[in-house]
Formats: sequence, structure tokens, C-alpha cells
Amino acid sequence: MSAALEHDPDDPDLLEAYWEYVRTLRLRQAKFGYILPVALVPAALSLDYFVYPELLGPILKSRLWCNIVLMPCWALLFTRYARRLLWFLGNAWLWSPMAIIAWMIYASEGARSPYYAGLNLVMLASCLLTTYRARESIAFCGTVIGSYVIACVLHSAWPPASALNKSSFVNGSLMFNNVYFLVATACVCVASAYFGSKRRFEDFRLRHELDVNNDRLTLTISKLKETEVQLVQSEKMNALGKLSAGLLHEVNNPLNFTFMALQTAQQEVGDNAELKETLADIQQGMSRIKGVISDLRTFAYPTALSGSESFPIADALTTALRLTAHELQNINVNRDAVNGQRVFGSQTHLSHVFMNLLMNAAHAVRTPDLGRDPLITVACEPRGGRLEVTVRDNGIGVKAANLSKLFEPFFTTKDVGQGTGLGLSICHTIILNHGGNIGITSEEGKWTQVTFDLPLADKH
Repeated sequence: MSAALEHDPDDPDLLEAYWEYVRTLRLRQAKFGYILPVALVPAALSLDYFVYPELLGPILKSRLWCNIVLMPCWALLFTRYARRLLWFLGNAWLWSPMAIIAWMIYASEGARSPYYAGLNLVMLASCLLTTYRARESIAFCGTVIGSYVIACVLHSAWPPASALNKSSFVNGSLMFNNVYFLVATACVCVASAYFGSKRRFEDFRLRHELDVNNDRLTLTISKLKETEVQLVQSEKMNALGKLSAGLLHEVNNPLNFTFMALQTAQQEVGDNAELKETLADIQQGMSRIKGVISDLRTFAYPTALSGSESFPIADALTTALRLTAHELQNINVNRDAVNGQRVFGSQTHLSHVFMNLLMNAAHAVRTPDLGRDPLITVACEPRGGRLEVTVRDNGIGVKAANLSKLFEPFFTTKDVGQGTGLGLSICHTIILNHGGNIGITSEEGKWTQVTFDLPLADKH
């Protein structure tokens, strides 16, 4: 079992991040590890000169072959294929010197060769300069010791033509002596790898937990800031509702009086066409003010639905179409599967919803250079005891960044003076009072669709 699994087998995210860290570390260590054999293997030629001058030529060739193998492997570490070949590239800088040293032992004096010390250096390098775990260290050190034993046995059983015999030591005793020290070195390497992997994992785990906690803290702070903004906005809306309630009371009476005076003036204007036109303009402006106040009243008093009844949804849509006929001039409105569906709720409120949605759709499809005939489609489909209603237009659509803000009071994508930003907020309140949900989807430049649901009449 790996060190990571021994510590925390139930955290796959931690393990995945840890092994990615180990791969990165092994790649970085391998880039440095190759420098050692590439530099030290040829430099040991001076040792050959004093120990085995008779074999200087063959040993030099073996050392050069070692570097010929290592150089392209080293170069691959700096390419995009390095991670794919990491298992091979991360070990080749140890295997190649090990194989060359084992061959030199076989080609010289076998167990009598002092080059077995080089195998100790290779094992120490694997201990200090790799991320080997205990089992990997056992496998590598076992391979090193095995290669030494094989080289010694082959030298005795089938001595090469280059074999030398400079020592008077007994071959078997000397091999046992050398193997003992190789095994001792291997034990040190395995123990170091075992505790090193544990320490490496524990260090990484602590850093990983710190990073995760920092990320969570950053996210929590961000959410707290968002909540603070929402609370401030909520307080603003509460204050605005109270202000609107007082304003409606103060404005509504003089507004009604003004309408009465205006009607009297229109009756007494006579044949003065210019004055009639002026009074008509005044009435249009006053009607707009009255509409804004009506919207504010709905916003200020979002009371629960009362006076519900069963009615054809087509009637509410027809009323809305009639009241928005001026805005819908030259716009094709399809009514898909609307007739015959009855819902339970307030027909007046639902007409208000349709009016707002149709007005918004009309504004979207009247954009200059739309490049297609304007079309609005109203469709209905029963779903599990409720009626799903969609109002879709082929207008300019809504930016993705604005979709989440469309139901916020006073948010509008229209130009200044073109809308109050209360229409969709009021629609949202009405649909919620009917026990339904309302949502908007859109593709900028192509279409927008508003979907809401209502209770079917036969379910009440």
C-alpha cells in the first residue's frame, strides 16, 4: 500500500492532487538526475586508468554508450511527451549506469572488482534524488543486487576474454562481503524511501489542506459580501415599498382629480382642434403616470392571491392582446394550443402578466436590422396538473450576464425613459402568488422565451 493510501484512503481529491504533485516532482528531479551520470560516468575514466589500464578501451566504449543512451532520454524530458514517458524517463538515468557497472564487473574481475562500490552510489542516488516509495526502492535495490550477483556468477562460470585476476582473495568470500554491503546500503535506501514518502505526503497533505481552507475562506468571504449586498438591497426594497405606499396615497387623489378636470376640459373644448390635440397629449401623459402608479401599487402590496376563479386562459390572453394592440402592430402573434385550456387564479392578474410579456417581446422584435419577420408565439402544454405557458419571440435576445437580473425591481435593458423595470418583477410576484414558477431563457441575437406555470382548473 502506498504512503498516501496508508494516510487517507477516503479522500480521492487529495490522492489525485498528491500523485500529480509527485509526477511533477519526479520530472524535475529526473532533469537534474541525468546530469550526474552524464558527467560522472565519463569522468571515472581516470579511475579505469589506474585500476584497469588493460581494459581502458572496452570500458571507455561502455561509458560512452551509457551517455549515448542517456542524452536523448534527457532531451525528451523537456518535450510534451515527458509525462507520458515519465515511468521510463524517470528511471533510465539509474538503470543505464547500473547496467554499465554490472558489465564492467563481469568484464574485469567479477567479485574481486572494486567497481561494486559504483552500485552503492547508484542505490544512494535512487534514495536521495527520486520520489521512490518503499516498494519501488525495494524493487530497484533488488535489481541492483541481482545484477551484481549475476555479473559475478557469469564471470566465474563463463569468464570473458578480458577477465583479469589481480587479487589473491577467495572469489566466493569476497562476493559475499560485497553483497553484504550492497544489502546494507539497500536497507538504508528502502528505509529512507519509506519515511521520505511518508514525510513527503504529510507535507503535501498539510499544504493541500491549507490551500483548500484558503479557497473555502475566499468563497465564504465572497458569499458573505454577496449576502451583505442582498441584505442592503432588501432593506432598500423595504424602504422603497413603504415610500411607494405613502406616495401612492398622496399622488392618487390629485391624479384622479386631474383626470376629472381633464375630462371636463375635453367636453368643453368645442371645435378647437389644436386644443383638443394638446388635451389628448396631456391625457396620454397622465395615463402613463397612472400606469406607473398602478405598477408601484402592485409592487408595494404583493399580497397573497385572492378572488381566484376558473377561467379560460385564452380570455386573459385576448384581453392582453387587445390592450397591447397598438404596440403589436405589424407583429405576427401565434396562439399555439391556447384555446380550450382553463386555469384557476385571477384573470385580471394573468392578463397583466401577458401584457407585460407581450410588450417586452414587441420591444425585442422591433429592433432595426433584425433581418427576419417579427414573430411572437404563445403556447400552452398541460404538465402534471399544471399548465405550462411559454411566450417566445425571435427578437434580439438577452445578454447572458443580464438573465439573472431580469426579475429584480427597477432593472431594465431598455433605454432611459422606455421602461421602469417593474414589469417582470410584478409578473414574478403574480406567478408566485399563483403557486407557480417563472423563468427566462435566451440566446443573444436570436430569441427569448419566458416560461411559467399555472394550476389547471380541473384540479381544484
